[in-house]
Amino acid sequence: MNGRNLTLVGVLTWFLIGLPSVVWEINHHALTTPKGIGWLLCYCAFVVFFLLATRDVCTAWQKMVFLAAESVVAVISIALQPSGLPAVLLVVIAGQLGAFSLRVALPWIFAQTLVFWLLTASIEAGWIVLAYFAFELFAFFSLRIAHNEADARLALAEANAELQVATGLLDISSRTEERLRIARDLHDVIGHHLTALSLNLETASHLTQGPAREQIETAKTLTKTLLRDVRDVVSRLRDNEPVDLAAALHALQSVIERPALTVDIGSDVAVTNPAVAQVALRAIQEIVTNAVRHSGARNLWLKLATEDHALTIAARDDGAGAGQVIFGNGLRGMRERIEQLQGSMNVASMRGRGFEVNVRIPLEGPAV
Repeated sequence: MNGRNLTLVGVLTWFLIGLPSVVWEINHHALTTPKGIGWLLCYCAFVVFFLLATRDVCTAWQKMVFLAAESVVAVISIALQPSGLPAVLLVVIAGQLGAFSLRVALPWIFAQTLVFWLLTASIEAGWIVLAYFAFELFAFFSLRIAHNEADARLALAEANAELQVATGLLDISSRTEERLRIARDLHDVIGHHLTALSLNLETASHLTQGPAREQIETAKTLTKTLLRDVRDVVSRLRDNEPVDLAAALHALQSVIERPALTVDIGSDVAVTNPAVAQVALRAIQEIVTNAVRHSGARNLWLKLATEDHALTIAARDDGAGAGQVIFGNGLRGMRERIEQLQGSMNVASMRGRGFEVNVRIPLEGPAV
């Protein structure tokens, strides 16, 4: 949203500068001379290059090319109308340079200001050039601060996403470990004692007669029933409970501002294997952090479903995309974890058409 607002401000600035400039050209050249027509073409070309440079899908190198084109047509506009307002376009360019490093931006600003001064070389114009140079520096550093704050927000969003996923993984791990601990304690302590009690009662039943033996037989039956119940409880504890992926994803959704995260989880999605749940959460974390860090997308859609005894994750965004998908450490690690569970991952992207990731993980996973 901030990027679009800045684009609107830039276009509004271009328009407001253009009105008096067009009036000046009409009064002096009637916009019919080659000079007047050339100025109008350059001035219109500037806003075209500006809109191209401020697109979300524009890469850094493309932005630099369009900025260079803006500088050229702005300087030509100043040369064709040195006493007008086109020099303000240099301030608009300086603001866009806030996305670049100091070693790129400052020489660029100095160079275009120097050309401006050479085109209007005089003592009086020198003060005007210095004033515009100060405006350019102000615009550059203001936008640079805004870009730094945006980068900080992205870093915070990434950290929050990692924290939410880590919290979900810790919850899965701790619940699983606690269930296994209780199951082992029941089996090793109560189960063994009940087994010993059953053996003692068996021996006692052979040493007694009459009513006492009947009571011992009843105790034997109750002991065997209790031992069977304990074994059933231990078996249920060892069976993994469904992991609430929906809660983990909604918690992740609450800390991501851009891109807006839309989550669609099928009603039949139930993951009981902790290893599958952990890999799924790690995959989703990598998808989200990549979208935050690299895509420039406004929206990210996540869909989880189960089909053919497998968990499927379909993710897509509306970001810049890429002509060629490069597997960095994050994507490679994600693919390796998925393949360890005999799953698969497909990644597709086209420049200007976003990024898509499709993951399939068998629900059985490895034995735990």
